[in-house]
Amino acid sequence: MKYTVITGASSGIGKAIATYFASKGHNIIIVARRKELLDNLKKELEELYKIKVLVYIYDLSITENVYKFYDKIKNYELEVLINNAGFGDINEPWKADLTKINKMIDLNIKTLTDLTLLFIKDNINKETQIINVSSAVGYFIWSSGISYSATKFYVSTFTEGIAKLLKRKDAKLKIKILAPAGTESEFLDRAFKKSNIEEAERKETERKAKKGRKKAEELAYYTYELYLSDKTIGIVNPFTNKFKLKNKWYDIF
Repeated sequence: MKYTVITGASSGIGKAIATYFASKGHNIIIVARRKELLDNLKKELEELYKIKVLVYIYDLSITENVYKFYDKIKNYELEVLINNAGFGDINEPWKADLTKINKMIDLNIKTLTDLTLLFIKDNINKETQIINVSSAVGYFIWSSGISYSATKFYVSTFTEGIAKLLKRKDAKLKIKILAPAGTESEFLDRAFKKSNIEEAERKETERKAKKGRKKAEELAYYTYELYLSDKTIGIVNPFTNKFKLKNKWYDIF
């Protein structure tokens, strides 16, 4: 029995991706912090699509939990790993809460890196995929969330660099990047937590961020389109709000 693994699956894009892959007949492994939400999702997907859903409750911003989680799932037949877990911070960088920033770096960068490399080591010669969720602001610097944007630039360059190396080595495993723009989710609520920007600026940032936002279900459809394609990048252009599949963004030397 093969499984698709989705981190940060309790809400938003992660939940929508889990639902869409389940609708296509994939058995699912979901992981996040909120047990009740994951248990409800498991019940819903198993009843609707007659597939198997395995639930794991971990805060993946804690490195020890990342390794515990991977040890639990590595002996299953894993066909796709979707590293979706992450969050943002809207602030002038020097005004940000450092505890929050460090946790964001741990989740957006360290956790994604660990799970990516562990998965590649075990599956490089198998017909498998990794999809790392970056962001459109992992290609265009977002002035309202520079620290968050920087974490996503890491995800984009790290993933695309590995994708090119794997192609050079004729590896069977493929690694890809999903880069959403504004999406209807809990992102803004969490990004504004402990924010120190002025109220007027906050309202203007929120207004701009909500303009033209896509539904999480649309991003799930794009994710599956990327999964089926031979392209490396699936990005929503933040200026046109259109989704495009691309072979590359950066050059590798």
